[in-house]
Amino acid sequence: MTYTHVIFDLDGTLLNTLEDLTIAGNHVCESRGWPTYTADQFRYKVGNGQIKLIERLIPAEFMGDGRVFEQALADFRAFYAEHKEDHTAPYPGILELLDELREHGVTCAILSNKDHAATVPLVERYFGDRVALVQGRIDAFPPKPDPAITAHVLEQLDADPKTALYVGDSNVDIACGHNAGMRSCGVAWGFRGRAELEGAGADYVIDTPEELLDIVL
Repeated sequence: MTYTHVIFDLDGTLLNTLEDLTIAGNHVCESRGWPTYTADQFRYKVGNGQIKLIERLIPAEFMGDGRVFEQALADFRAFYAEHKEDHTAPYPGILELLDELREHGVTCAILSNKDHAATVPLVERYFGDRVALVQGRIDAFPPKPDPAITAHVLEQLDADPKTALYVGDSNVDIACGHNAGMRSCGVAWGFRGRAELEGAGADYVIDTPEELLDIVL
């Protein structure tokens, strides 16, 4: 095998969460009379975690107002917790990919910028025991692409970065892998598309989950 461990991003990589994220974000905006956004616009607002998402939704006149920010973030988290599975589903071929990797002895894990409290139940529902470790954003570490949380995941997995591959759909994910000494694979089916992934210096860019098997095995 080329790689013994594969660490995946979640949103836009394994799960199509865009509609639920868009609805939750627009709920925050609509309830406050702020501008709302299309799903295509949300593709470029998500990816750095929920804190950064709320910062991107707050109109300029409220920037720096801690009370507005905290209330909007709490509202988003509460709404999303209730509605995070309304429209979300794995991308085609993902379950088969995870099963095939496990059958060949490859250890799979998930590292997401989504809050850990939101990441774990989604993974449990859609992927069960197909992944060995699930890590969402926690206060103890800066979010991706800072290498600290990725190094933490690699240590938990007892994985060598040279034989571990990070897989994601955005420039954040490509940098995440590279910053931790791994190679990075971009998935063109995700939120951002092939051009961004190639521009970010992805070692591989794939159009289907099946292509990842060829790279790993």
